Amino acid sequence: MYYDASVNSDGRSNRVGFDRQYLIFATLASLLSVALFLFNTRHGIGIYPDTARYMGITEQPYDAPLYAWLLQFPASLGFEMAKAAKAFGLSVACANTLLIWHLLTSATRKQHYAVFGTTVIILAPQFVTQHSLAMSEPLFLFLLLLVLLCVLRYFRNARRVWLIASAVALGSAALTRFTAPPMGAAIVASILLNPRHGVARRITDAAIYGIVSASIFLTWSVISHLQKGHSIGRELWFYGNMGTSEWLSSLGALAAWLLPDDFPFAVRVLALCAFAIASTGLILVHAYRTLHSARTMNVAYGFLPIILGLFFLFYMGFMVLATSIEANLSLNGRYAFPAYVMTVIAITITLAEFRDSGGLLKTAHHGLVVLAVVVLCSHTVRTVVRSADAYRSGIGYASLEWTNSPTMAAVNDLPANALIYSNGPDAIAYVLRRPARYIPEHFKLRTGNEDPSNPFEKQIGDLLRASTGQPAYLVMFDRITWRFYRASEAELKQLLSLATVATAPDGRVYRILPTSSPG
Repeated sequence: MYYDASVNSDGRSNRVGFDRQYLIFATLASLLSVALFLFNTRHGIGIYPDTARYMGITEQPYDAPLYAWLLQFPASLGFEMAKAAKAFGLSVACANTLLIWHLLTSATRKQHYAVFGTTVIILAPQFVTQHSLAMSEPLFLFLLLLVLLCVLRYFRNARRVWLIASAVALGSAALTRFTAPPMGAAIVASILLNPRHGVARRITDAAIYGIVSASIFLTWSVISHLQKGHSIGRELWFYGNMGTSEWLSSLGALAAWLLPDDFPFAVRVLALCAFAIASTGLILVHAYRTLHSARTMNVAYGFLPIILGLFFLFYMGFMVLATSIEANLSLNGRYAFPAYVMTVIAITITLAEFRDSGGLLKTAHHGLVVLAVVVLCSHTVRTVVRSADAYRSGIGYASLEWTNSPTMAAVNDLPANALIYSNGPDAIAYVLRRPARYIPEHFKLRTGNEDPSNPFEKQIGDLLRASTGQPAYLVMFDRITWRFYRASEAELKQLLSLATVATAPDGRVYRILPTSSPG
């Protein structure tokens, strides 16, 4: 067990000191994260479709607002938004590395385990990629780590100021990504399980935590809905359409955290199952010991694996619910990102605890250590390959294939007053800094159903009417393959009167000819 008393029973100090080894690795880990970030963002921080929404340069509004606010605030002061996003991303990459290292060092009291666990996380290709994007995941992770630091302080000294601080951080995390509630549920459950306090105190503290964190999110949601008619951006109904292939794909996304796709699917799933069984066993034994020790000793950091184990269960349940509510949603690497980081933290702590155990605990320990070495080697190779590719070509809309796109160059030559419709208006808005509109959609991506207030025929009619008042163009990019819910190029050729303006290796530009009866 890992206690928070100032001195252990053998007389040795049990506090985490800022000694030389601690500072040396903190510095090296930070430099590694900074180097990987700068290497991957040589051509600018990665820009994805959701980034354009956060930046407010596309007609589709963003949902969770905190990251968008942080991007748009520097822009309001005259700073270029992409450069501000890169500076912010660099800061968060460094901060997350330090927070993970500090949590692991504090909880394990064994720096070699903390070194290994931190390295496994920060060298994960998904961790490096997510921190190289102008996306909300790194900020979300930062806030979740703050949530944990504050609530662990509460478990140490029972002061409600730290409980409230953790709740405020959780509310902020919910305004960054809507997947924050599972962490709140895990913390509330841990508060209720804490035997150091009486039942009344536990219930009161759990209620305080829930009310404070929920009130932040609900206040924003109500204000946003009243002011903009838009908040979470989803209809709370069961539109999910995942089938067997989609669930297998989601399972593959989880298995990819351990082994790359080069391994057979069966091997990756077997490794994932073995990892899940061994990890669950260690965390359950750890939870049993912690809850019994907590009656007589302060074991604040002992609650960390309990919180994170519960978080994983609640998070997976939350994602299953989300895939039932939202159509065309699957558990990809992006959505699994927080669960992966928190799981590695929890397992690193339990491995350090059961280092000298015997029997099945020893077998599970050794098996997970061997798997961790394999995973670290895999992470290193994949991160090197991906980083080299990002260094050469860039990421997303900031990549050379978009900035040097022949089709984009043709769009740049269009008249300044041209009305542009495209399957990639966000790419045009970012690369060329000029407005563009989406082509009509057959159905809403998140519901799988047609918008009754704006059916497809009405969208076509609106497009034709707009094209009679000013020069209008249709731009189709071959790289945009994921917007299957919108009209295809072949359909638009049949429905519109088009004249070819430019044909390029990566797309085409058409002039939309006005009609006498737009409908």
